[in-house]
Amino acid sequence: MSAPQRSSIEKTPGSDAGSYGDKAPAELEKAGHGVFDGAASSEEGNVGLHEFDLAKQSGLRVTPEQNRRIARKIDLWILPMLCLAQGLSFLDKTALNYGNLYGMKKALHLSGNQFSWFASIFYLGYLVGNYPDSWLLQHFPTGKVLAITTLIWGTIVITTPACTNFAGTMVNRFFLGLLEAIVTPGLTVLTSIWYAQSEVPFRSLIWYSFNGWAGIFGGFVAYGIGHIENPSIALWKYIFLILGGMSIVFAVILWFFFPDSPVEARFFTPEEKVLAVKRVAEAKLGVKNTQFKWYQIRHALIDPKTWLLFVASIAAQIPNGIVSNFSTVVIKGMGFTTLQSTLLDAASSGVQISTLLLAGWVCMRFKNMRIITMAAGNITCIIAAACLTYLPSEQKWNRLVAFWFTSVQSVGFSLSLVMISNNVGGFTKKTFTTALTFVGYCVGNVIGPHFLIDSEAPRYTTGTTAMFIGYVIKTTAHLALGLYMLWSNIKRDREQGKVTSYEDQLKGEEAGMHDLTEFENPYHRYVL
Repeated sequence: MSAPQRSSIEKTPGSDAGSYGDKAPAELEKAGHGVFDGAASSEEGNVGLHEFDLAKQSGLRVTPEQNRRIARKIDLWILPMLCLAQGLSFLDKTALNYGNLYGMKKALHLSGNQFSWFASIFYLGYLVGNYPDSWLLQHFPTGKVLAITTLIWGTIVITTPACTNFAGTMVNRFFLGLLEAIVTPGLTVLTSIWYAQSEVPFRSLIWYSFNGWAGIFGGFVAYGIGHIENPSIALWKYIFLILGGMSIVFAVILWFFFPDSPVEARFFTPEEKVLAVKRVAEAKLGVKNTQFKWYQIRHALIDPKTWLLFVASIAAQIPNGIVSNFSTVVIKGMGFTTLQSTLLDAASSGVQISTLLLAGWVCMRFKNMRIITMAAGNITCIIAAACLTYLPSEQKWNRLVAFWFTSVQSVGFSLSLVMISNNVGGFTKKTFTTALTFVGYCVGNVIGPHFLIDSEAPRYTTGTTAMFIGYVIKTTAHLALGLYMLWSNIKRDREQGKVTSYEDQLKGEEAGMHDLTEFENPYHRYVL
């Protein structure tokens, strides 16, 4: 930024104070863009601020080799636990899909669309638990919170076979959703705590791809259970007992091995902790703040990004509510047997995994490719849903391939979570924006299953049409999000000058480490 431009934004409103770099921490907390008032907040709770100050005072810059070394350690210690958390939560919530194949519906004496309500009530619980779970992650040690919630939801899954009627299973599924609401929203925030901005897309899509890996694993588990001879209990019960037991074992691992932040990581040396914080700070969004700040909720509510992500999330999850809970039913309706359907469903997961990893790599390798990649994934889904809806029934293999490609839907949604990690500053604002996005996630997943009407079997035309419309709306919202952020960047550059010097970069990092939102931080620019 030029000197005249810089001086105009380095002043605190109503103050003669100098630049961000000259401010005392308390003053910096109050500084900002001058657009919003009341942004002042306590210095308490800024995780990693001490380490950042050490880096700043020593003039530390992270070298490429140091960057790779820190990233490798996080990949070794943290990423596997993120992946397992996502995979197990997906398995446990979609166990219903496999239970349906092995007589769960008949055993519980269900009629009409009651089974669809098991999918919907899970997301009602998810809706209720969404922000409270995020609040727990903000205020308490991450590993302990994740461990306790995982232990409880694993216990809930294990007790599912004890449910003997519709009402009991509804209660069971509600509380499962309440506890599992901590996982994907929490991992979205945690990824930005551990990883540098350029690393977030690929790592986020790696752990999100474990929805697909879990789908493959679940398919083979269900296939194996189908070959049990002379079972001592109903086959559908084995699914819940096995998956619930795995979650309980994982809870113990989380308790002992998952640290709250890079500052608490025992696998880092003191020097590496400083480097790890500095890497994350370079995104100008801070690491973590444990204090709840009402003004950041207001920022989120007036932010167009929040509502575009919300609308896109609803639209994205209507198809997901169909695919994730009734994929085997839809495939079986194309003319395949029960066992064939479990294996063919695993192919959908393969498509999901490969496209997620490819999308993540593209966004990491090439600058500002997030929105373009989201659009490519969404358009693929529009074409796939159209084929699924309009191809004749006798073309069952073509319709099956089209159904497989609806799994590309994960690319758009997972990258929308990356947009939050990469572009929303202020920890309260970030957690609230994530929570509101997952409110949309819940709404879509509650609505989605009810578009699959039993009387329309085996084609389920209303369901596939709803998928098509959802993908169109989702694509439109994501493109609007990209245009808004591009316009905002151009506007800031024109009014304030481009952020080019290391001095400006450092001031942006310091503002982020004091928990300013992206609205307040004049040195922040959106990554597209």
